[in-house]
Amino acid sequence: MRKTFVLFVLLALFIVSLTSAQDDSLAGVDPTGVTISYWHEWAGTQETGMDQIIEAFNSSNPYGITVEQTKFGAGSGVSDNVSAGITSGELPNITGDAFVSRAQGWYLDGVLVPLDAYLTHPEWGLSEEEMANINMDVLAINRPALPPFDGQLLAWPVGVSSNVKSVNVDMLNTLREQGVIDFEGVPTTFEDFRTAACAYDQLTSPDGSALNGGWAIRGSADELSGFVYSAGGTIFDEENDRYDFTNEGAITAMNYLQELYNDGCAYYAEGGTFANTGEFSLGLNMFAMGSSVGVPFIQGDMNNAGFDINWINTTGPWTEGNRTLATFLRGVAILQGTPEENLAAWLFIKYWATDPEAQRIWTESAQYQPFNSAIPALLSEEFLSGNPQFTSFAEALADPDINIWSSPSHPRSGEISEILAELFSNITIGGMDVETAAAEAEERANEVYQEVLEDLEG
Repeated sequence: MRKTFVLFVLLALFIVSLTSAQDDSLAGVDPTGVTISYWHEWAGTQETGMDQIIEAFNSSNPYGITVEQTKFGAGSGVSDNVSAGITSGELPNITGDAFVSRAQGWYLDGVLVPLDAYLTHPEWGLSEEEMANINMDVLAINRPALPPFDGQLLAWPVGVSSNVKSVNVDMLNTLREQGVIDFEGVPTTFEDFRTAACAYDQLTSPDGSALNGGWAIRGSADELSGFVYSAGGTIFDEENDRYDFTNEGAITAMNYLQELYNDGCAYYAEGGTFANTGEFSLGLNMFAMGSSVGVPFIQGDMNNAGFDINWINTTGPWTEGNRTLATFLRGVAILQGTPEENLAAWLFIKYWATDPEAQRIWTESAQYQPFNSAIPALLSEEFLSGNPQFTSFAEALADPDINIWSSPSHPRSGEISEILAELFSNITIGGMDVETAAAEAEERANEVYQEVLEDLEG
């Protein structure tokens, strides 16, 4: 779990000294009339919201700054093109898809601009009121403590998302009417989740066809890690600074997942990364896990199919005291340009992060949870009543009894995610012995992590 308060206190001292040393670098910088480029990954309602925000900024900012966007759509297009641009020298001023581990790589490549000098600058930074509204614990996630990052703010988060369980409430009610389940609400224990998932053959989809299964596995690292933490396990030993996939809670969770799969209660949806929630949209399974910001896509597919399904987002099942949400920060980063371009890029990010109307548009179109405390009160009743999944996730995120977990971040975090996803596949599709598979994956993960530490120290 994150120990963000202590981290923030230490980093606050660092930021003060860093900012005082860098303020002079902005003296005399004039962003007037600058045109900047923004590469992003938004699609659907998220793209529509971003169009509105950029149009409003371009027409209203007092400096005559113009933001020109290049749309790569959902997927890896942005990060792939940034990687190519580091070699070619053709880079945007602002890039999306800036998870902190990716931002660390750009920092090491010498193309990323840390944000602290702008954030607290007396002229260009956030006001005291704006700073008071920002959840600094969230920002701290994007401040990796490992050298050479040393707690610098590498990326600005666009909102909070999490790996959530989408639940077809109508199907649960049918099972309840049939006497198959006797618990209220959605399943909260591992036993109840199993009972419901294994009863899928007694249900039909909205068009009358048989379900493909009870729980559609995505097979991601986050999905596996969520079950591990919710069973009282861990994937990273903070005290010993190493990955740990073989602790008791982790093995318990993986044995549970293997049994669910072997008994036919869980299955892999075919057809790509989001096939599991795609089938959930069509009523072909009862449970599917994915990002909390997938609501517009799931609901859109339901609407297109003409289905009126009662569903919510919540956490996966848990053991006592271990209810956990794996939380993520997709963000934006500034890449090196002229001083004027860098400042103009920051002013657009600042507008997006603090302007009430921009934040309302973004929250309602993208469905990321805001970390600006002034925003929830601005959301329309129409949006809140029409999006119960947003409200249910917001309530979970604010619940003090829910543990918030973030994956350890370093420049090769993506490789660890691949190892965990492979482990998930090995214990389900591959049928490997859980303890053997976990030990092998743990060894590989720690080899990668040690190489990271050696590279950073060198």
